Amino acid sequence: MGHYDVIIIGAGPTGLMAAVQLARFNINFLIVDSKAGPTDQSRAIVVTARSMEIYQQLGISNIPIEQGRFITEFAIFVKGKQKVLATVGEFGKGLTDFSYLLAFEQSKNEKLLVQKLAEYGREVRWNTELENIVQQPDSVEVEFKKVSELGQPVEKISAKYIIGCDGAKSVVRHLLNFSFKGGTYEQQFYVADTQLKWQEGFNKLILCPSRKNFCGFFPMAGSNSHRIIGTVPKSLNDRTDLSFADLEKAIKETVGFPMEIEKMNWFSIYKLHHRSVDSFRNGNVFLAGDAAHIHSPAGGQGMNTGLQDAYNLSWKLALVVKNIAGEKLLDSYNEERLPFAKWLLKFTDRFFTVMTSNNRFISWVRNNIVPPMLKFLIKLSFSRPIMFKTLSQIKWSYRDCAIAKNESAQKLKFTAGDRLPYILINKEPKESVYRLLTEPTFHLLLIGNTGLSFNPNESVKPVTLDMEPWKAFGVTKPLYILVRPDNYIALIADEMSKEKLERYLKQYCYFH
Repeated sequence: MGHYDVIIIGAGPTGLMAAVQLARFNINFLIVDSKAGPTDQSRAIVVTARSMEIYQQLGISNIPIEQGRFITEFAIFVKGKQKVLATVGEFGKGLTDFSYLLAFEQSKNEKLLVQKLAEYGREVRWNTELENIVQQPDSVEVEFKKVSELGQPVEKISAKYIIGCDGAKSVVRHLLNFSFKGGTYEQQFYVADTQLKWQEGFNKLILCPSRKNFCGFFPMAGSNSHRIIGTVPKSLNDRTDLSFADLEKAIKETVGFPMEIEKMNWFSIYKLHHRSVDSFRNGNVFLAGDAAHIHSPAGGQGMNTGLQDAYNLSWKLALVVKNIAGEKLLDSYNEERLPFAKWLLKFTDRFFTVMTSNNRFISWVRNNIVPPMLKFLIKLSFSRPIMFKTLSQIKWSYRDCAIAKNESAQKLKFTAGDRLPYILINKEPKESVYRLLTEPTFHLLLIGNTGLSFNPNESVKPVTLDMEPWKAFGVTKPLYILVRPDNYIALIADEMSKEKLERYLKQYCYFH
């Protein structure tokens, strides 16, 4: 029987991100998937700023920028009239290196991460299907079989930990009886990747609500390419042979302005669900991404949330596997990510209900109240960054969680548990502090200090920074910030010693 420290089930974006992160820490892992290779369907579209910051840390953020499409504008049309128009790229200015929305579909994300994994000398075991999982007190036994080889014997492999990243129909979740509470939207929805001919340009995200239907247009890389999503008209709900041609008339009526669909590349009809587990962990088995939570596509959050799940879990697993940290550190994964999943389900459900409901009152609000309200909010300088932070996921904080500790008396505009603030540390060329935090380790930022009088823990790398750029965030005297491997703040202190650092690591991160 083969043995690994970690087995990852599922090689979509979430599983591949977990694999790349574990490879950075040189962990002995196996990643398998029942597919023959990365998906060739576009699927999820948007890559948010927080996900791009992970790619930046991996040294691959240039590829989505080069191969994707910038979404520079957002608009709402009602009955063919443009009611809202906003320049999206301005929303995140000064908050991140990636102050825009970027269309870089799931298939390209998967290929990018497979390539990155290959740089570490690792690869996915494709055509491999999960058969069974048996948990032992300190390990997990997994049974696999080859998808394309009938009659082949079941292969048994053991591991210390399993990460289930096998999507909405997760076999891992079913085998271990995770709860998966929620519901299914009443309407049927369609999705189509198309090439359009119209006068609205090809960098504009457009939503078109009507009294009975809804459709949206998302720019994609490629000539005149757009993803169209929408609700299937009630009159067509009972059709079992529904084609995209059957929907074209409804799309054009909902849009209300001149357009032609020149080509349809991919089309699907489906039901949408909104569900979440009650815990991301069962013994030595963890869930991440769609295996743990599924929701509407509102805001383009799905794939990005899975990437963040994997990012959060992987460094903790790596430290435990290496015997640097104790098992209790793994409890913080569920503590930090489950509240986000619960919030996200509520957020996307409310937004999606408003935009798609057939209820007469809700549809009236959608067409008459939402557009002017959004138009007003977009004009307010303070509301635009809030919108961007929410949609890009850079707003989310773990400040109320167990491993966040604030020991500073300064009146800072950030605290332990927050994503590290976006600070430009050089005048020319301008460079963010994130570019210094690429190694898979904790970083101790020494702000306004010339150095340390002690050698820190070997899992902590010191970084000396000038205080001046930090003054805008409330830093008035020397400050120490311990940054986690996922670039969230672990500890903030006005004074630092070897004893204080070791005490934090042992008490909160359970270092041995």
